[in-house]
Amino acid sequence: MSLIDRFGEHLERGRDAGGPAGALASAQSQVTPSAATPTPSTAPALAAGADRSASISLKSAPGGADTASQRPEPLVVVDDIAKSFDVSEPWLNRVIERKPRTLLRAVDGVSFEIPRGRTLALVGESGCGKSTVARLLVGLYTPSRGRVHFDGTDLSSLSPAAARPLRAQMQMIFQDPYASLNPRWKVADIIAEPIRVHRLITSPDGVRARVEALLRHVGLAAADAEKYPHQFSGGQRQRLSIARALASQPRFLVCDEPTSALDVSVQAQVLNLMREIQQADGLTYLFISHNLAVVHHVSDEVGVMYLGRIVELAPKTVLFERPRHPYTRMLLDAIPDTRMSGSARTPVAGEVPNPLNPPPGCTFHPRCPLANERCRSERPLLQIQPDGAKVACHAVEEGRS
Repeated sequence: MSLIDRFGEHLERGRDAGGPAGALASAQSQVTPSAATPTPSTAPALAAGADRSASISLKSAPGGADTASQRPEPLVVVDDIAKSFDVSEPWLNRVIERKPRTLLRAVDGVSFEIPRGRTLALVGESGCGKSTVARLLVGLYTPSRGRVHFDGTDLSSLSPAAARPLRAQMQMIFQDPYASLNPRWKVADIIAEPIRVHRLITSPDGVRARVEALLRHVGLAAADAEKYPHQFSGGQRQRLSIARALASQPRFLVCDEPTSALDVSVQAQVLNLMREIQQADGLTYLFISHNLAVVHHVSDEVGVMYLGRIVELAPKTVLFERPRHPYTRMLLDAIPDTRMSGSARTPVAGEVPNPLNPPPGCTFHPRCPLANERCRSERPLLQIQPDGAKVACHAVEEGRS
């Protein structure tokens, strides 16, 4: 039995045990909306200061994920985004030593779509640009080029004031729950901050009721609002991060390795909770992870990144059953196989090149067993395959894979 299969069994055991599912059902039974959930068209008016204390519905969008046979409209469209950081030496040093500016291309032309209610997972080695993509989507970084469209709106064309209602619908769950929570604030203040910043509820009683409802929604008690982050375990702190992300009633969550700092049993609880919240609230996820076993169970589509670029983008079943890019195959071969099947495996050879001086052509060619002269000189482009996968590889294009 492979590690992916064993992790799946662990997730199902965690689901059957009750845990998050029971807490979610309890939260939903205690929170009865008294008004319809606001639509995107009413978001600007609500953000301008309308009181929503009468409605504390946890649902941010009607309905859930569409059937697999019908692909829903994309909520998020990323078009050729790139981000470069200036890592040059100080000006005086460059003048004396006559050195040019040095740019680090963390993201170099990434494009994808995320349908409503679905999950796109980004995987790859450390330093490939996954977290930078996440920060570009939620506005923590400004793209050097390219555009991010949310629900048909180009975010780069909006002023900060005009983009504020849309920013409230895009939230992020960070990797380290302890570092992302203010240790000097009580849980009630941490979760209420997005509500107050975006002026979603103006009355103190309404804010308090919303915070308690969110705590129950993620499987915690309303009394936990008076505690501080250090009084919780790692898994509970991540639940607090999820509750804070849900406070502004978002439609899109960016999850930057939300379970990497947790042990396997707690990972299962948090992942089951996130799946149940997605189904209940109709959320759309961008999920970033190193753990392919986790990605296999939470994603609908998987993008494989290498040195700032997507080298393969495919539905989950297609990518795990028929990986095409040599880098994707190496990542899957690195998963431990407890069945000891004896099948040939190709280890991930070499090291990630220096991003300050990436190789010409295909950036993976120094580590690729299929590389030829074309790979060393010409950059491959993502090309659609018959089964819907997109692959950027000359060997796949020429039938050498």
